Parts: sequence; C-alpha cells; structure tokens
Amino acid sequence: MTEDFMPLLGWDSIELWVGNAKQAAYFYERAMGFTRTAYAGPETGVRDRASYVLEQGDIRVVVTCALREESEITKHHAKHGDGVKDIALTVPDATEAYRQAVQRGARGVAEPQRAEDEFGSIETSAVATYGDTIHTFVNRGDYAGPFSRGTCRCRRTAAPAGASVSRTSTTSSATWSSAA
Repeated sequence: MTEDFMPLLGWDSIELWVGNAKQAAYFYERAMGFTRTAYAGPETGVRDRASYVLEQGDIRVVVTCALREESEITKHHAKHGDGVKDIALTVPDATEAYRQAVQRGARGVAEPQRAEDEFGSIETSAVATYGDTIHTFVNRGDYAGPFSRGTCRCRRTAAPAGASVSRTSTTSSATWSSAA
C-alpha cells in the first residue's frame, strides 16, 4: 500500500466572490438555512471588502464583495459574476501540502505562512487551479478562535434565536467581528 503524499482531511470552506455579500448572506440564511457566524467589513476596520461566514453542519461558506472599484474582487466579479474564488481544504501540514502540489506541477499562489493571535496560530498556503479559482491549504490544528485564515481573524456574530453555533474557524486578509 502506498502512502498518501498529500493527505486531505476535508473541506475547510468555500469562498464566493459576489456583487452584494449582505444580500447573498441573507439568501443563504433564509433560503438554505445557513447560520451567519462571522463578519468582516468597515465596521471591523476592513476597508476594501465585506465578508460573511455562513455555516450549516460541517459546511462553511464565505461570501465576499468588494467595497472599492479598483479591487481584485470587483474585476473578478465583472468578468465572472457571482462565483467560487477559493476552495479551501483542511490539511495536517499546509507547508508540506504546498510543497507536494508545486513539486507535482501546481502553480503556487501564496507560499506557506503562519499567522498568530490570542487564539493560537493558523498555517495556510495556496495554489492555482482552473481559471481564476484557487485552492487554499489550511491547518487550523493550533487555532481556537472564531473564523480566521492567514492574517485575518474574526469574532462570532450573534446567532439567531434558537440557533446554536459550535464551530471554531477562519478567511481572507481581514479582521472579523460579531457586529453584523
């Protein structure tokens, strides 16, 4: 039996770049039963984008829109419309996953990095896939905060009445807040 050269432990999250993140989050909450668990935007010190983290069971979706015309997000949305930008995968070692992928021909997008805050540390790296979509490798084994990936972190949003929020997690370069 051969050893898996790059073990994938599961899906971390899927990030959609959309024209209106608040409206998309509302749709996912009302039509599909997701719970909003984190937010990043002007109220949290993020000036170029607004993002909402939505969860349902083991599924985590991040919807992000641009707040500036010159943003990479705006250009992506003009070209593709609402769509997937990042499929993040949970791995035991983001540095090794990156090394293995690049060694086998993947184009590196973000070299391995570790970000730390009061909740612990998180390791990420990313490779290009098809079109403008990327795969981010995420190791959050040493992270106990709300949602964070890379240099961002968030605080949970208030859950709707009757909903329970039990996951801990992360995305994009942003500061996250419970104010949404």
